[in-house]
Amino acid sequence: QSSSVEAAIEEGKRRGVTGKNFFTPSNPTEEALLALLVYLEEERCKVAPKGKSSRQAIRMSLVPLLLWNNKLRCVVEFLTTAENASGHFEGIETYKRWQMLAHACLANRLPGRAVRVSKSLLGKNFEAAEGQLMKEVEDQIEEESEGEKGGNLRIFRTPKGAYQVHLLLLACRAKLDEHRMNMREHNFNGGVDAAVATGWAEKAMHLASADPDLAALHESSVMAYAGCILEAVTRGHQGNPACSPPREIYDHALSEAEKKLTGVLFDKNSRSINPIAAYLLSLIYVRRDKVEEAVQLLSRKGLQNTNSNVQIFMNSLLAVLYATRKRTTKGFNMLEKMLTQLETQELGVSLEKKFFLHRVQLRFAIFKRGATAVFQRGRHGDHTDLIKALAQSGSRRLASLLSAELCLHFAYAQKFSKARVFAEDAMELDPICPLAHHSMGVVHEGVSEYGLALSKYEDAMAACPQYGPSALASALVWEYQMDDYVWHARDLCEDALKWNLDDYEALLALGRMKEQLRDVEASKALNAMGLKHIGQMPCIPYSEFPVIIWEDDQTFDCFSF
Repeated sequence: QSSSVEAAIEEGKRRGVTGKNFFTPSNPTEEALLALLVYLEEERCKVAPKGKSSRQAIRMSLVPLLLWNNKLRCVVEFLTTAENASGHFEGIETYKRWQMLAHACLANRLPGRAVRVSKSLLGKNFEAAEGQLMKEVEDQIEEESEGEKGGNLRIFRTPKGAYQVHLLLLACRAKLDEHRMNMREHNFNGGVDAAVATGWAEKAMHLASADPDLAALHESSVMAYAGCILEAVTRGHQGNPACSPPREIYDHALSEAEKKLTGVLFDKNSRSINPIAAYLLSLIYVRRDKVEEAVQLLSRKGLQNTNSNVQIFMNSLLAVLYATRKRTTKGFNMLEKMLTQLETQELGVSLEKKFFLHRVQLRFAIFKRGATAVFQRGRHGDHTDLIKALAQSGSRRLASLLSAELCLHFAYAQKFSKARVFAEDAMELDPICPLAHHSMGVVHEGVSEYGLALSKYEDAMAACPQYGPSALASALVWEYQMDDYVWHARDLCEDALKWNLDDYEALLALGRMKEQLRDVEASKALNAMGLKHIGQMPCIPYSEFPVIIWEDDQTFDCFSF
Protein backbone atom coordinates (compact mmCIF):
# COMPACT_ATOMS: atom_id res chain seq x y z
CA GLN A 1 0.00 0.00 0.00
CA SER A 2 2.95 2.32 0.49
CA SER A 3 3.55 2.19 -3.28
CA SER A 4 -0.06 3.21 -3.91
CA VAL A 5 0.36 6.13 -1.50
CA GLU A 6 3.51 7.22 -3.34
CA ALA A 7 1.66 6.93 -6.63
CA ALA A 8 -1.13 9.14 -5.26
CA ILE A 9 1.42 11.75 -4.20
CA GLU A 10 3.01 11.71 -7.64
CA GLU A 11 -0.44 12.03 -9.23
CA GLY A 12 -1.17 15.02 -7.01
CA LYS A 13 2.08 16.68 -7.99
CA ARG A 14 1.33 16.04 -11.68
CA ARG A 15 -2.05 17.77 -11.28
CA GLY A 16 -0.43 20.72 -9.54
CA VAL A 17 -1.58 19.93 -5.98
CA THR A 18 1.73 20.70 -4.29
CA GLY A 19 0.72 22.95 -1.41
CA LYS A 20 -0.88 20.18 0.68
CA ASN A 21 0.80 17.92 3.23
CA PHE A 22 0.25 14.27 2.33
CA PHE A 23 -0.03 11.65 5.08
CA THR A 24 2.51 8.85 4.64
CA PRO A 25 2.02 5.76 6.86
CA SER A 26 5.06 4.84 8.92
CA ASN A 27 3.92 1.44 10.24
CA PRO A 28 1.39 -1.32 9.39
CA THR A 29 -1.29 0.02 11.76
CA GLU A 30 -1.18 3.43 10.08
CA GLU A 31 -1.46 1.72 6.69
CA ALA A 32 -4.51 -0.21 7.92
CA LEU A 33 -6.00 3.01 9.29
CA LEU A 34 -5.51 4.81 5.98
CA ALA A 35 -6.99 1.90 3.99
CA LEU A 36 -10.05 1.78 6.23
CA LEU A 37 -10.57 5.54 5.97
CA VAL A 38 -10.43 5.32 2.18
CA TYR A 39 -12.93 2.45 2.18
CA LEU A 40 -15.32 4.27 4.51
CA GLU A 41 -15.12 7.42 2.40
CA GLU A 42 -16.01 5.43 -0.74
CA GLU A 43 -18.87 3.70 1.07
CA ARG A 44 -20.15 7.03 2.41
CA CYS A 45 -20.35 8.44 -1.12
CA LYS A 46 -22.41 5.41 -2.21
CA VAL A 47 -24.72 5.27 0.82
CA ALA A 48 -25.27 9.00 1.39
CA PRO A 49 -28.33 9.36 -0.91
CA LYS A 50 -29.93 6.17 0.45
CA GLY A 51 -29.57 6.67 4.22
CA LYS A 52 -28.31 4.18 6.80
CA SER A 53 -25.19 2.12 6.08
CA SER A 54 -25.45 -1.65 6.30
CA ARG A 55 -21.86 -2.04 7.54
CA GLN A 56 -21.94 -0.66 11.10
CA ALA A 57 -19.34 -3.15 12.36
CA ILE A 58 -16.81 -1.97 9.77
CA ARG A 59 -17.47 1.62 10.74
CA MET A 60 -16.81 0.87 14.42
CA SER A 61 -13.60 -1.05 13.63
CA LEU A 62 -12.04 2.36 13.03
CA VAL A 63 -12.01 3.00 16.81
CA PRO A 64 -9.38 0.40 17.85
CA LEU A 65 -7.11 1.48 14.98
CA LEU A 66 -7.30 5.11 16.14
CA LEU A 67 -6.60 4.04 19.72
CA TRP A 68 -3.67 1.91 18.60
CA ASN A 69 -2.17 4.93 16.84
CA ASN A 70 -2.68 7.07 19.98
CA LYS A 71 -5.18 9.42 18.33
CA LEU A 72 -7.52 9.88 21.29
CA ARG A 73 -8.95 13.19 20.13
CA CYS A 74 -9.78 11.63 16.77
CA VAL A 75 -11.67 8.85 18.58
CA VAL A 76 -13.75 11.42 20.46
CA GLU A 77 -14.58 13.40 17.34
CA PHE A 78 -15.28 10.27 15.26
CA LEU A 79 -17.69 8.80 17.81
CA THR A 80 -19.42 12.15 18.31
CA THR A 81 -19.82 12.70 14.57
CA ALA A 82 -20.96 9.13 13.95
CA GLU A 83 -23.61 9.37 16.67
CA ASN A 84 -24.91 12.75 15.56
CA ALA A 85 -24.95 11.68 11.92
CA SER A 86 -26.91 8.48 12.55
CA GLY A 87 -29.99 10.42 13.65
CA HIS A 88 -31.82 7.37 14.94
CA PHE A 89 -31.72 4.82 17.77
CA GLU A 90 -29.92 1.60 16.81
CA GLY A 91 -30.69 -0.49 19.88
CA ILE A 92 -27.92 -1.67 22.14
CA GLU A 93 -25.27 -0.53 19.63
CA THR A 94 -26.15 3.07 20.49
CA TYR A 95 -25.39 2.48 24.16
CA LYS A 96 -22.12 0.75 23.30
CA ARG A 97 -21.00 3.71 21.22
CA TRP A 98 -21.97 6.14 23.97
CA GLN A 99 -19.95 4.16 26.49
CA MET A 100 -16.91 4.16 24.17
CA LEU A 101 -17.34 7.90 23.69
CA ALA A 102 -17.42 8.49 27.47
CA HIS A 103 -14.25 6.42 27.97
CA ALA A 104 -12.52 8.24 25.10
CA CYS A 105 -13.42 11.61 26.64
CA LEU A 106 -11.94 10.52 29.97
CA ALA A 107 -8.72 9.35 28.32
CA ASN A 108 -8.48 12.63 26.41
CA ARG A 109 -8.93 14.73 29.58
CA LEU A 110 -12.41 15.96 28.66
CA PRO A 111 -14.32 15.13 31.88
CA GLY A 112 -17.12 17.65 31.30
CA ARG A 113 -17.97 16.04 27.99
CA ALA A 114 -17.77 12.57 29.57
CA VAL A 115 -20.22 13.68 32.28
CA ARG A 116 -22.75 14.83 29.66
CA VAL A 117 -22.48 11.53 27.76
CA SER A 118 -22.74 9.37 30.89
CA LYS A 119 -25.74 11.37 32.15
CA SER A 120 -27.42 10.77 28.80
CA LEU A 121 -26.79 7.06 29.27
CA LEU A 122 -28.33 7.14 32.75
CA GLY A 123 -31.27 9.16 31.51
CA LYS A 124 -32.14 6.77 28.65
CA ASN A 125 -33.71 4.07 30.84
CA PHE A 126 -30.72 1.76 31.02
CA GLU A 127 -32.86 -0.98 32.51
CA ALA A 128 -34.60 -1.35 29.15
CA ALA A 129 -31.23 -1.29 27.39
CA GLU A 130 -29.93 -4.02 29.65
CA GLY A 131 -33.07 -6.09 29.00
CA GLN A 132 -32.46 -5.78 25.26
CA LEU A 133 -28.81 -6.79 25.69
CA MET A 134 -29.72 -9.84 27.79
CA LYS A 135 -32.35 -10.84 25.20
CA GLU A 136 -29.77 -10.70 22.42
CA VAL A 137 -27.40 -12.91 24.44
CA GLU A 138 -30.16 -15.41 25.28
CA ASP A 139 -31.20 -15.59 21.61
CA GLN A 140 -27.61 -16.28 20.64
CA ILE A 141 -27.37 -19.02 23.27
CA GLU A 142 -30.57 -20.66 22.01
CA GLU A 143 -29.29 -20.60 18.42
CA GLU A 144 -26.05 -22.33 19.42
CA SER A 145 -27.35 -24.39 22.34
CA GLU A 146 -26.77 -27.66 20.55
CA GLY A 147 -23.12 -26.90 19.96
CA GLU A 148 -20.20 -26.33 22.29
CA LYS A 149 -20.34 -22.52 21.90
CA GLY A 150 -23.73 -22.28 23.58
CA GLY A 151 -22.36 -23.83 26.79
CA ASN A 152 -19.42 -21.45 26.76
CA LEU A 153 -21.75 -18.49 26.34
CA ARG A 154 -23.77 -19.60 29.37
CA ILE A 155 -20.61 -19.76 31.48
CA PHE A 156 -19.16 -16.40 30.47
CA ARG A 157 -22.31 -14.33 29.93
CA THR A 158 -22.70 -11.08 31.86
CA PRO A 159 -24.92 -11.39 34.97
CA LYS A 160 -28.15 -9.42 35.04
CA GLY A 161 -27.65 -6.06 36.69
CA ALA A 162 -24.01 -5.72 35.66
CA TYR A 163 -24.89 -3.27 32.91
CA GLN A 164 -26.51 -0.85 35.37
CA VAL A 165 -23.53 -1.02 37.73
CA HIS A 166 -21.10 -0.41 34.86
CA LEU A 167 -23.01 2.69 33.76
CA LEU A 168 -23.20 4.08 37.29
CA LEU A 169 -19.46 3.58 37.83
CA LEU A 170 -18.76 5.21 34.46
CA ALA A 171 -20.85 8.24 35.43
CA CYS A 172 -19.14 8.31 38.83
CA ARG A 173 -15.69 8.33 37.25
CA ALA A 174 -16.62 11.07 34.79
CA LYS A 175 -18.04 13.29 37.53
CA LEU A 176 -15.03 12.68 39.77
CA ASP A 177 -12.61 13.65 37.00
CA GLU A 178 -14.65 16.81 36.41
CA HIS A 179 -14.33 17.58 40.14
CA ARG A 180 -10.56 17.10 39.97
CA MET A 181 -10.25 19.33 36.93
CA ASN A 182 -12.24 22.06 38.68
CA MET A 183 -9.92 21.80 41.67
CA ARG A 184 -6.90 22.16 39.40
CA GLU A 185 -8.39 25.32 37.93
CA HIS A 186 -9.23 26.49 41.49
CA ASN A 187 -12.98 26.45 40.82
CA PHE A 188 -14.02 25.52 44.36
CA ASN A 189 -17.69 24.70 44.89
CA GLY A 190 -17.73 23.00 48.26
CA GLY A 191 -17.24 19.52 46.84
CA VAL A 192 -20.62 19.36 45.08
CA ASP A 193 -19.23 17.35 42.13
CA ALA A 194 -17.58 14.85 44.48
CA ALA A 195 -20.86 14.50 46.39
CA VAL A 196 -22.75 13.69 43.16
CA ALA A 197 -20.11 11.10 42.24
CA THR A 198 -20.42 9.60 45.73
CA GLY A 199 -24.17 9.20 45.24
CA TRP A 200 -23.72 7.29 41.98
CA ALA A 201 -21.03 5.07 43.52
CA GLU A 202 -23.27 4.35 46.51
CA LYS A 203 -26.14 3.35 44.23
CA ALA A 204 -23.83 1.04 42.27
CA MET A 205 -22.58 -0.45 45.55
CA HIS A 206 -26.14 -1.24 46.72
CA LEU A 207 -27.05 -2.82 43.36
CA ALA A 208 -23.91 -4.98 43.36
CA SER A 209 -24.27 -6.07 46.99
CA ALA A 210 -27.83 -7.30 46.33
CA ASP A 211 -26.67 -9.90 43.78
CA PRO A 212 -24.07 -12.60 44.64
CA ASP A 213 -23.12 -12.84 40.95
CA LEU A 214 -21.80 -9.27 41.06
CA ALA A 215 -19.15 -9.81 43.75
CA ALA A 216 -16.32 -8.43 41.59
CA LEU A 217 -18.34 -5.33 40.74
CA HIS A 218 -19.20 -4.92 44.42
CA GLU A 219 -15.48 -4.58 45.20
CA SER A 220 -15.06 -1.95 42.46
CA SER A 221 -18.15 -0.07 43.70
CA VAL A 222 -16.88 -0.01 47.29
CA MET A 223 -13.50 1.36 46.16
CA ALA A 224 -15.23 4.03 44.07
CA TYR A 225 -17.46 4.95 47.04
CA ALA A 226 -14.49 5.24 49.42
CA GLY A 227 -12.45 7.19 46.86
CA CYS A 228 -15.24 9.71 46.30
CA ILE A 229 -15.53 10.29 50.06
CA LEU A 230 -11.78 10.84 50.30
CA GLU A 231 -11.94 13.34 47.43
CA ALA A 232 -14.72 15.26 49.19
CA VAL A 233 -12.78 15.29 52.46
CA THR A 234 -9.54 16.29 50.74
CA ARG A 235 -10.72 19.17 48.58
CA GLY A 236 -14.36 19.79 49.41
CA HIS A 237 -13.77 22.31 52.20
CA GLN A 238 -11.11 24.35 50.38
CA GLY A 239 -11.93 27.68 48.84
CA ASN A 240 -15.47 27.91 50.21
CA PRO A 241 -15.83 26.23 53.62
CA ALA A 242 -19.36 27.60 54.07
CA CYS A 243 -20.58 25.23 51.33
CA SER A 244 -19.19 22.14 53.05
CA PRO A 245 -20.94 19.99 55.67
CA PRO A 246 -19.68 20.04 59.28
CA ARG A 247 -16.63 17.98 60.23
CA GLU A 248 -18.84 15.48 62.08
CA ILE A 249 -20.54 14.47 58.82
CA TYR A 250 -17.17 13.87 57.16
CA ASP A 251 -16.02 11.78 60.13
CA HIS A 252 -19.19 9.68 59.88
CA ALA A 253 -18.67 9.25 56.11
CA LEU A 254 -15.06 8.16 56.65
CA SER A 255 -16.22 5.67 59.28
CA GLU A 256 -18.71 4.15 56.82
CA ALA A 257 -16.10 3.98 54.07
CA GLU A 258 -13.67 2.27 56.48
CA LYS A 259 -16.25 -0.41 57.32
CA LYS A 260 -17.02 -1.11 53.66
CA LEU A 261 -13.35 -1.28 52.63
CA THR A 262 -12.45 -3.50 55.58
CA GLY A 263 -15.16 -5.95 54.56
CA VAL A 264 -13.84 -6.06 50.99
CA LEU A 265 -10.14 -6.14 51.89
CA PHE A 266 -10.29 -8.93 54.47
CA ASP A 267 -12.92 -11.05 52.78
CA LYS A 268 -12.54 -14.73 53.66
CA ASN A 269 -13.08 -15.74 50.03
CA SER A 270 -10.30 -13.47 48.77
CA ARG A 271 -6.92 -15.12 48.19
CA SER A 272 -4.93 -11.88 47.97
CA ILE A 273 -5.19 -8.28 49.11
CA ASN A 274 -6.34 -5.72 46.57
CA PRO A 275 -3.54 -3.06 46.59
CA ILE A 276 -5.86 -0.19 45.60
CA ALA A 277 -8.30 -1.06 48.40
CA ALA A 278 -5.37 -1.29 50.84
CA TYR A 279 -4.07 2.12 49.74
CA LEU A 280 -7.50 3.75 50.10
CA LEU A 281 -8.00 2.17 53.53
CA SER A 282 -4.60 3.43 54.69
CA LEU A 283 -5.54 6.97 53.58
CA ILE A 284 -8.74 6.67 55.59
CA TYR A 285 -6.77 5.41 58.61
CA VAL A 286 -4.46 8.43 58.61
CA ARG A 287 -7.47 10.74 58.20
CA ARG A 288 -8.94 9.20 61.33
CA ASP A 289 -5.64 9.42 63.29
CA LYS A 290 -5.08 5.64 63.12
CA VAL A 291 -1.45 5.90 62.06
CA GLU A 292 -0.37 2.62 63.65
CA GLU A 293 -3.10 0.70 61.82
CA ALA A 294 -2.02 2.32 58.54
CA VAL A 295 1.63 1.33 59.11
CA GLN A 296 0.67 -2.27 59.90
CA LEU A 297 -1.55 -2.49 56.80
CA LEU A 298 1.05 -1.07 54.41
CA SER A 299 3.76 -3.30 55.92
CA ARG A 300 1.80 -6.51 55.28
CA LYS A 301 3.48 -9.22 53.30
CA GLY A 302 2.37 -9.14 49.68
CA LEU A 303 1.93 -5.37 49.44
CA GLN A 304 5.59 -4.40 49.11
CA ASN A 305 6.13 -5.60 45.52
CA THR A 306 3.00 -5.56 43.39
CA ASN A 307 2.43 -4.51 39.78
CA SER A 308 -0.29 -2.09 40.81
CA ASN A 309 -0.42 1.55 39.79
CA VAL A 310 -0.52 2.52 43.50
CA GLN A 311 2.69 0.74 44.56
CA ILE A 312 4.81 3.90 44.59
CA PHE A 313 2.18 5.82 46.54
CA MET A 314 1.78 3.05 49.11
CA ASN A 315 5.53 2.91 49.73
CA SER A 316 5.83 6.71 49.81
CA LEU A 317 2.99 6.94 52.34
CA LEU A 318 4.67 4.27 54.46
CA ALA A 319 7.97 6.21 54.37
CA VAL A 320 6.21 9.40 55.48
CA LEU A 321 4.44 7.50 58.28
CA TYR A 322 7.78 6.07 59.45
CA ALA A 323 9.05 9.65 59.80
CA THR A 324 6.10 10.56 62.03
CA ARG A 325 7.06 7.57 64.26
CA LYS A 326 10.63 8.86 64.69
CA ARG A 327 12.08 6.44 62.12
CA THR A 328 13.34 9.10 59.71
CA THR A 329 16.33 7.17 58.38
CA LYS A 330 14.26 4.15 57.40
CA GLY A 331 11.71 6.30 55.59
CA PHE A 332 14.40 8.26 53.75
CA ASN A 333 16.16 5.06 52.65
CA MET A 334 12.85 3.73 51.29
CA LEU A 335 12.49 6.83 49.10
CA GLU A 336 16.09 6.54 47.86
CA LYS A 337 15.56 2.88 46.98
CA MET A 338 12.38 3.64 45.01
CA LEU A 339 14.11 6.45 43.10
CA THR A 340 16.98 4.11 42.21
CA GLN A 341 14.53 1.49 40.96
CA LEU A 342 12.68 4.04 38.81
CA GLU A 343 15.88 5.38 37.27
CA THR A 344 17.20 1.90 36.43
CA GLN A 345 14.02 0.80 34.70
CA GLU A 346 13.86 0.70 30.92
CA LEU A 347 11.70 2.86 28.66
CA GLY A 348 8.16 3.56 29.77
CA VAL A 349 8.92 5.00 33.19
CA SER A 350 6.18 7.40 34.23
CA LEU A 351 7.36 10.99 34.51
CA GLU A 352 4.52 11.69 36.92
CA LYS A 353 5.68 8.99 39.32
CA LYS A 354 9.24 10.29 39.22
CA PHE A 355 7.90 13.78 39.92
CA PHE A 356 5.91 12.54 42.90
CA LEU A 357 8.85 10.68 44.44
CA HIS A 358 11.23 13.61 44.02
CA ARG A 359 8.67 15.96 45.53
CA VAL A 360 8.15 13.74 48.57
CA GLN A 361 11.92 13.42 49.00
CA LEU A 362 12.37 17.20 48.88
CA ARG A 363 9.62 17.72 51.46
CA PHE A 364 11.21 14.97 53.56
CA ALA A 365 14.55 16.78 53.56
CA ILE A 366 13.03 20.19 54.35
CA PHE A 367 10.72 19.00 57.11
CA LYS A 368 13.20 16.69 58.84
CA ARG A 369 16.26 18.87 59.36
CA GLY A 370 18.38 15.83 60.25
CA ALA A 371 17.82 14.41 56.79
CA THR A 372 18.85 17.63 55.00
CA ALA A 373 22.58 16.96 55.30
CA VAL A 374 22.08 13.40 54.07
CA PHE A 375 20.00 14.68 51.19
CA GLN A 376 22.59 17.23 50.12
CA ARG A 377 25.21 14.48 49.92
CA GLY A 378 22.86 12.39 47.80
CA ARG A 379 22.67 12.03 44.04
CA HIS A 380 19.57 14.15 43.40
CA GLY A 381 21.10 16.95 41.30
CA ASP A 382 18.87 19.87 40.36
CA HIS A 383 16.24 17.78 38.53
CA THR A 384 16.56 20.03 35.47
CA ASP A 385 16.17 17.07 33.10
CA LEU A 386 12.97 15.94 34.79
CA ILE A 387 11.55 19.48 34.86
CA LYS A 388 12.29 19.89 31.14
CA ALA A 389 10.76 16.50 30.31
CA LEU A 390 7.58 17.32 32.26
CA ALA A 391 7.24 20.68 30.48
CA GLN A 392 7.75 19.11 27.05
CA SER A 393 5.15 16.41 27.78
CA GLY A 394 2.52 19.07 28.57
CA SER A 395 2.59 18.72 32.38
CA ARG A 396 3.66 22.30 33.00
CA ARG A 397 1.88 22.40 36.36
CA LEU A 398 3.95 19.46 37.61
CA ALA A 399 7.16 21.01 36.25
CA SER A 400 6.31 24.27 38.03
CA LEU A 401 5.61 22.44 41.29
CA LEU A 402 8.92 20.58 41.21
CA SER A 403 10.85 23.76 40.42
CA ALA A 404 9.10 25.53 43.31
CA GLU A 405 9.94 22.66 45.67
CA LEU A 406 13.61 22.95 44.68
CA CYS A 407 13.42 26.69 45.36
CA LEU A 408 12.13 26.00 48.89
CA HIS A 409 14.88 23.45 49.47
CA PHE A 410 17.66 25.86 48.49
CA ALA A 411 16.01 28.71 50.42
CA TYR A 412 16.05 26.63 53.62
CA ALA A 413 19.70 25.84 52.88
CA GLN A 414 20.39 29.63 52.74
CA LYS A 415 21.28 29.48 49.00
CA PHE A 416 18.97 32.31 48.00
CA SER A 417 20.50 33.16 44.62
CA LYS A 418 19.95 29.62 43.37
CA ALA A 419 16.51 29.48 44.98
CA ARG A 420 15.48 32.68 43.16
CA VAL A 421 16.33 31.12 39.78
CA PHE A 422 14.10 28.11 40.49
CA ALA A 423 11.26 30.36 41.71
CA GLU A 424 11.40 32.44 38.53
CA ASP A 425 11.38 29.27 36.42
CA ALA A 426 8.37 27.97 38.35
CA MET A 427 6.37 31.16 37.73
CA GLU A 428 7.31 31.13 34.06
CA LEU A 429 6.23 27.49 33.65
CA ASP A 430 2.80 28.06 35.23
CA PRO A 431 1.85 31.65 36.14
CA ILE A 432 -1.23 30.53 38.12
CA CYS A 433 0.57 27.92 40.22
CA PRO A 434 0.21 29.16 43.83
CA LEU A 435 3.28 27.30 45.10
CA ALA A 436 5.45 29.11 42.51
CA HIS A 437 4.48 32.52 43.93
CA HIS A 438 4.78 31.18 47.47
CA SER A 439 8.34 29.96 46.84
CA MET A 440 9.37 33.42 45.63
CA GLY A 441 7.83 34.87 48.79
CA VAL A 442 9.97 32.51 50.89
CA VAL A 443 13.07 33.78 49.07
CA HIS A 444 12.15 37.42 49.77
CA GLU A 445 11.42 36.63 53.40
CA GLY A 446 14.78 34.87 53.74
CA VAL A 447 16.65 38.05 52.72
CA SER A 448 14.45 40.26 54.97
CA GLU A 449 12.44 41.79 52.10
CA TYR A 450 9.17 41.48 54.03
CA GLY A 451 7.11 43.81 51.86
CA LEU A 452 7.96 41.87 48.70
CA ALA A 453 7.39 38.61 50.55
CA LEU A 454 3.88 39.65 51.59
CA SER A 455 3.18 40.73 48.02
CA LYS A 456 4.13 37.31 46.63
CA TYR A 457 2.11 35.51 49.31
CA GLU A 458 -0.89 37.62 48.31
CA ASP A 459 -0.30 36.67 44.66
CA ALA A 460 -0.40 33.01 45.68
CA MET A 461 -3.67 33.51 47.57
CA ALA A 462 -5.08 35.41 44.57
CA ALA A 463 -4.22 32.48 42.29
CA CYS A 464 -5.79 30.00 44.71
CA PRO A 465 -8.21 31.39 47.36
CA GLN A 466 -7.20 30.71 50.97
CA TYR A 467 -3.99 28.95 49.92
CA GLY A 468 -2.88 27.55 53.26
CA PRO A 469 0.96 27.74 53.11
CA SER A 470 0.91 31.38 52.00
CA ALA A 471 -1.80 32.31 54.50
CA LEU A 472 0.27 30.89 57.39
CA ALA A 473 3.52 32.47 56.14
CA SER A 474 1.79 35.87 55.81
CA ALA A 475 0.34 35.51 59.31
CA LEU A 476 3.78 34.90 60.81
CA VAL A 477 5.25 37.92 58.98
CA TRP A 478 2.42 40.13 60.24
CA GLU A 479 2.81 38.74 63.78
CA TYR A 480 6.56 39.25 64.14
CA GLN A 481 7.16 42.33 61.98
CA MET A 482 4.01 44.44 62.48
CA ASP A 483 3.02 44.50 66.16
CA ASP A 484 -0.19 46.45 65.60
CA TYR A 485 -1.68 43.94 63.17
CA VAL A 486 -2.14 40.84 65.32
CA TRP A 487 -5.83 40.75 64.42
CA HIS A 488 -4.93 40.49 60.72
CA ALA A 489 -2.46 37.69 61.45
CA ARG A 490 -5.25 35.90 63.35
CA ASP A 491 -7.56 36.07 60.33
CA LEU A 492 -4.83 34.69 58.07
CA CYS A 493 -4.20 31.79 60.47
CA GLU A 494 -7.90 30.95 60.38
CA ASP A 495 -7.70 30.90 56.57
CA ALA A 496 -4.75 28.50 56.77
CA LEU A 497 -6.82 26.17 58.95
CA LYS A 498 -9.68 26.32 56.47
CA TRP A 499 -7.26 25.05 53.84
CA ASN A 500 -5.81 22.24 55.98
CA LEU A 501 -7.85 21.27 59.01
CA ASP A 502 -4.90 19.27 60.41
CA ASP A 503 -2.23 22.01 60.20
CA TYR A 504 -1.06 21.92 63.80
CA GLU A 505 1.57 24.60 63.19
CA ALA A 506 -1.26 26.96 62.27
CA LEU A 507 -3.14 25.86 65.40
CA LEU A 508 -0.20 26.82 67.64
CA ALA A 509 0.27 30.16 65.85
CA LEU A 510 -3.44 30.93 66.21
CA GLY A 511 -3.22 30.02 69.90
CA ARG A 512 -0.42 32.57 70.41
CA MET A 513 -2.40 35.27 68.64
CA LYS A 514 -5.54 34.52 70.63
CA GLU A 515 -3.48 34.94 73.79
CA GLN A 516 -2.20 38.33 72.60
CA LEU A 517 -5.79 39.34 71.92
CA ARG A 518 -6.70 38.18 75.49
CA ASP A 519 -8.89 35.29 74.45
CA VAL A 520 -7.31 32.99 77.03
CA GLU A 521 -9.73 30.04 76.92
CA ALA A 522 -9.59 29.72 73.14
CA SER A 523 -5.80 30.05 73.27
CA LYS A 524 -5.48 27.18 75.76
CA ALA A 525 -7.71 24.90 73.69
CA LEU A 526 -5.79 25.62 70.46
CA ASN A 527 -2.39 25.16 72.12
CA ALA A 528 -3.48 21.87 73.68
CA MET A 529 -4.68 20.54 70.32
CA GLY A 530 -1.55 21.68 68.51
CA LEU A 531 0.95 20.40 71.08
CA LYS A 532 -0.77 17.01 71.15
CA HIS A 533 -0.06 16.32 67.48
CA ILE A 534 2.75 18.69 66.44
CA GLY A 535 5.41 15.98 66.78
CA GLN A 536 3.48 13.68 64.45
CA MET A 537 2.91 16.09 61.56
CA PRO A 538 3.77 14.48 58.20
CA CYS A 539 6.46 16.06 56.03
CA ILE A 540 3.90 16.27 53.21
CA PRO A 541 0.17 16.72 53.93
CA TYR A 542 -1.86 13.56 53.49
CA SER A 543 -4.17 15.55 51.20
CA GLU A 544 -1.39 15.67 48.56
CA PHE A 545 -1.37 11.90 48.13
CA PRO A 546 -3.49 11.20 45.04
CA VAL A 547 -6.70 9.23 45.50
CA ILE A 548 -6.33 6.29 43.09
CA ILE A 549 -9.50 4.28 42.42
CA TRP A 550 -8.77 2.61 39.06
CA GLU A 551 -5.55 1.08 37.76
CA ASP A 552 -5.50 3.51 34.81
CA ASP A 553 -6.34 6.50 37.00
CA GLN A 554 -4.58 9.73 35.98
CA THR A 555 -4.93 12.25 38.78
CA PHE A 556 -1.61 14.06 39.12
CA ASP A 557 -2.20 16.94 36.78
CA CYS A 558 -5.88 17.27 37.67
CA PHE A 559 -5.63 18.53 41.22
CA SER A 560 -1.96 19.12 42.01
CA PHE A 561 -1.31 22.27 43.98
